[in-house]
Amino acid sequence: MAGELSGIERESMVSYLQDQVYGQWRSGEEVSFEILSEEKVKIIVKNGNNVTSFGASFACPKEASDKHGEGFPFFICMHPIKDYEAAIEKGYACLFIDSLSVASDDTKHQGAFYDLYPYTDDLKSQTGVLMAWGWGASKVLDAVYNGLDKILNLKKDYSLVTGVSRWGKAVAVLGVFDKRFKMVIPACSGAGGLALYSVKSEGKTYDMTAVGGPKEYTYGQNEPLSCLQSDAERGWFVDAFLYFKTEEELPYDQDILPILAAGEDRGYYIVAAHMNEDWVNAPSMWECYLKARDYYEKNSLGDRIFANFHKEGHAVLREDFEVITEKFDELYFD
Repeated sequence: MAGELSGIERESMVSYLQDQVYGQWRSGEEVSFEILSEEKVKIIVKNGNNVTSFGASFACPKEASDKHGEGFPFFICMHPIKDYEAAIEKGYACLFIDSLSVASDDTKHQGAFYDLYPYTDDLKSQTGVLMAWGWGASKVLDAVYNGLDKILNLKKDYSLVTGVSRWGKAVAVLGVFDKRFKMVIPACSGAGGLALYSVKSEGKTYDMTAVGGPKEYTYGQNEPLSCLQSDAERGWFVDAFLYFKTEEELPYDQDILPILAAGEDRGYYIVAAHMNEDWVNAPSMWECYLKARDYYEKNSLGDRIFANFHKEGHAVLREDFEVITEKFDELYFD
């Protein structure tokens, strides 16, 4: 995808994402919060006469680092992340969303988001679960701007958002629609996330010696479109997504997610693993990174997109947090 997107191209891509894949983005609600304990907060969202809420927890460093000055830059995580202590050690706070209270991970379309925006048969008003989870992260950031920053000593303009697997998909979608996040970090997002539909690794053999793996590593099955459209996963998307019978029918590939998220004052960091990620098609996510990086470079944004592919692990690992925080510090605090 060469050069800068025209307004018409951008509008077409965004319309495709909302009308045919993930559903309608929602914003503009009144957001407040209630501190429940030393680790938990309730996010309260009001839209007209309708009010709902969902939970989140948080962890903060004991004191701000000299590099960051007063306050903590902070991660909003779509779910609890095992190695988050690595971020705390680097002077970053972490907020963890109870994403299942935002939207149930099924076709029931229950939770805080759907309290305000019920899922109906109207194709133009539907929102799938991935977009709903992204909305939840956006509401946490609203709460930060509405005073939670002062309670937790956060640097409100220095936020990062991340999530793994299905929540990595949600992060990739969110990056398009909420540009306030200073760094977007989809991890191990796979099909429906940053795995290109046009690139298959299934049955292909790769040399993994550079990352401490075998010389010949053959990938097993990649997640197909049919699985995304199955009863187990179709709730992530809107009903119109079911109309696509083959991957070739999709008008755009998934590199439009990082491309539409590009900005002069934000970073995009793709995390994945080289090995034992057959289902999420790690080589395809690498190709997505290369295609997006080409666009970023052509638009003088080459220093704003990065990738860290660790050896194995369907997670954001300690090494990822260390690399991400180092890069974030380079961009904003050095």
